[in-house]
Amino acid sequence: MGGTLDNAAAQLVPPNAIAYVSADSRFDSARWRTIFDLTGPVGLTPELRAAAGDELHLASLPGTDGPEVVAIVKPKDEAKLRSFAARNGHYTVQHVNGWSVVADSPAVFAAVRGAASGRSLADMAEFKAAAAELDTNALVTAYAQGAALQQVGGTVKQLADVAGAPKWIAAQLLPERAAARLELRISAPTGASTYRPTLLRDVPSGAIAAVSFKDLDAPLAKLPALQNYIPASLLPALRGEGVAYLAPATIVPTFVFEVQSPDPGAAEQALRATAKTLERRLNGALKLRVARYGSRVVLTNAPANAPSSGGALVDDQPFKDALAAAGAPAEVTFLAYADVQRLTPFLQLLMLHTKRLDRIGTAVAYGTPARVVIRAELK
Repeated sequence: MGGTLDNAAAQLVPPNAIAYVSADSRFDSARWRTIFDLTGPVGLTPELRAAAGDELHLASLPGTDGPEVVAIVKPKDEAKLRSFAARNGHYTVQHVNGWSVVADSPAVFAAVRGAASGRSLADMAEFKAAAAELDTNALVTAYAQGAALQQVGGTVKQLADVAGAPKWIAAQLLPERAAARLELRISAPTGASTYRPTLLRDVPSGAIAAVSFKDLDAPLAKLPALQNYIPASLLPALRGEGVAYLAPATIVPTFVFEVQSPDPGAAEQALRATAKTLERRLNGALKLRVARYGSRVVLTNAPANAPSSGGALVDDQPFKDALAAAGAPAEVTFLAYADVQRLTPFLQLLMLHTKRLDRIGTAVAYGTPARVVIRAELK
């Protein structure tokens, strides 16, 4: 019930649905309390809780003028559901097979009734395969058809292309003991290969945050929407295995970007251009240097004679505990770690939104060809 994909509500969803989301809407439960400790109550009014009942299901269906959204619920108060629907556009409520269906057009209601009496999303092999991959204890699960995402176009299509044009993508939100886990599952992945993040050995003990990657240039080249943030001139420096990290220092934290490149000359040129651009944008407030050591190229704000901490992050117990709790494998497609309490002040200096980060201790994210996991632990 609730957050699981494999449920009776899916039998009312047409088989051509673009996406389908199921949630356990018992928002006063202890399991949701863990999530809200991280995110806040996200505007869940008592009326919405009564209108949703114990489980909430949303489907996005293809429409003439764009996707149509339909909600499928069993409300605790039917009157509140109808009132809530009426105040949010031209939505009305109809009953189908014991469920209250909320939609805004006769065509959507007809499609739902057709699914209920004929072939539905629940009958699709891809949907069944996705449901089998997810935990039955998830608070929220989501499913999207790969072919439908391709048809949406734009950035959504680009992201699907980066994922290897999968048959389906599914996600789940799981509460754990004093932690929350978000997982993304991908079918039939093609493209990203795994590696052992050996450059993490260069990250000093006590580092505040670290990100390990390999061959980011290829997927980023498929995402034109990111070109405003990551210029094409930087791509040569993202080829090969790399690591970026933030380490504590006396006043300004030490930032290091290191890549072991198959073409160190091109990487060095790209990082020198990046350093000049950053220094110019910061009006010379930050001095950067680029150094090359064989096939490794480094961009950093640390002076050349900066002392070493004498240890490595990978040997720190908090780091090892965080990766073990997240289930990170030895080989990944990327890996990220942050001590959020120590990272927050620097995010605030950059004027980034940090609300509720005070509740998070460590955070880990990693990928495999078929899965992406993000886990945040409460302090």
